[in-house]
Amino acid sequence: MSTSTGYIECAAVRKIYGDGGQGFEALRSVSFTIRDGEFVALLGPSGCGKSTLLMMIGGLEDVTAGSIRVGGAPVDGPRPDTGVMFQDPTLLPWKTALENVLFPIRMMRQDVSAYEPAARELLRMAGLAAAVDKKPRQLSGGMRQRVALCRALVHRPRLLLMDEPFSALDAITRDEMGVALLELWERYKQTAIFVTHSIREAVFLADRVLVMGGRPSSIVADIRIPFARPRAFAVNESAEFNEICAYLREQIKESPAAMA
Repeated sequence: MSTSTGYIECAAVRKIYGDGGQGFEALRSVSFTIRDGEFVALLGPSGCGKSTLLMMIGGLEDVTAGSIRVGGAPVDGPRPDTGVMFQDPTLLPWKTALENVLFPIRMMRQDVSAYEPAARELLRMAGLAAAVDKKPRQLSGGMRQRVALCRALVHRPRLLLMDEPFSALDAITRDEMGVALLELWERYKQTAIFVTHSIREAVFLADRVLVMGGRPSSIVADIRIPFARPRAFAVNESAEFNEICAYLREQIKESPAAMA
């Protein structure tokens, strides 16, 4: 159940790698809340700690100091109600698209047959109805990422975490994946956090953009995106869209410089 302040609460979160004087402080005093059902983009240059923060929210990295709570409970490890999508689709090469989507269900020792209709429907919505029996080697990069997205959604997670999942794709395929992601998210409305270093991608996808910068990194800006949903790709061509992108670019440029 969500708390009165937010579904996700990060309070003075700090992350240090290593011990003693040789430790590297990656994140310092990161605080924000995210409402249930909100789509938030973590935006910032490479190496600013976006993925580290995402993995801590997902319980895949330990917090050095501060606290992270999801649904009112402290995060102390991976949660079954969380779906994660990584930069690499990490599909099992000997399994079909449908089998890959259903793989988390097998890992959770759930009844696979009960989830198969949902898996097929997800693949259909992702434009992969004709690819359910194909192996990853028979799919393009964009198609493999669509399978990975369906896999992350198949058990209807309440929280969806995405770590630059489209960064290796060409520009056209990346735009297509953004549209496909929004179509699926509009249907299921999970709370979503999307890590990216693309300003335009962040503005197109998100309800809010949290800008990270500096070293140690922190949140340097929190911007609400005003465009209504469902959101057409044509919004990318509007003057307001480009003004928001320019503002975010300036926030990143003016954030504390990385320490040598």
